[in-house]
Amino acid sequence: MVETPVKQRGRPARDSRSVEETRDVSLQAALTPVSERGFEGVAVRDIAAKAGVEHSLVRYHFTDKATLWRAALRKLIDRMNEERAASWRATRGQPLIERFKQYLRDYVRYCAHHPEHARIMVHETVGDSDRTAWIADEIVRPQHRAGRKTLTMLMDEGHLPRMEPRHLIYMIAAAAQAPFTLAGEVRHAYGVDTSTDAEIEAHADALIATFLRG
Repeated sequence: MVETPVKQRGRPARDSRSVEETRDVSLQAALTPVSERGFEGVAVRDIAAKAGVEHSLVRYHFTDKATLWRAALRKLIDRMNEERAASWRATRGQPLIERFKQYLRDYVRYCAHHPEHARIMVHETVGDSDRTAWIADEIVRPQHRAGRKTLTMLMDEGHLPRMEPRHLIYMIAAAAQAPFTLAGEVRHAYGVDTSTDAEIEAHADALIATFLRG
């Protein structure tokens, strides 16, 4: 999904990187601090410093913090959707239950490799703000709409318990994300590093065994 260009103002500071490189490094640099401190706790100067980009350049490309925040989330969601689509394409022709198992496994891997995703969502959606509404409209509704049909078909086949798909969507998402979103807690409580391949695969196995019948 292509971000709508914003009107650029003023004259940016000089930088050896291309416009696209500057945008990409700024967006990537925004994700970690926003996931740790939330939108209100991060300044554009913090993001510019982390990216190694002049503050004026970030302002030039994104106008304000809200525009940068939306572009950073869009980049995160596009990356997740690309990985999901690749997983779904790779299992084309297989029974739906096998495709869904692989989808769950790949989703757990995504959550492990990008814990900032769930942390940002928690920060920004526990309350009610313009950002919460934007996330619901631009991210949550389209994704849930796509997943409901698959979940309903799996319920009809007897592979999932019968319920309103919304409940199952949130349960699966929470279960897949939890040990990676709360990696520090798991490390101190259990002495486990959830970022290892062995832990990631073990959690995927547990998720599949918990939700899928038979």
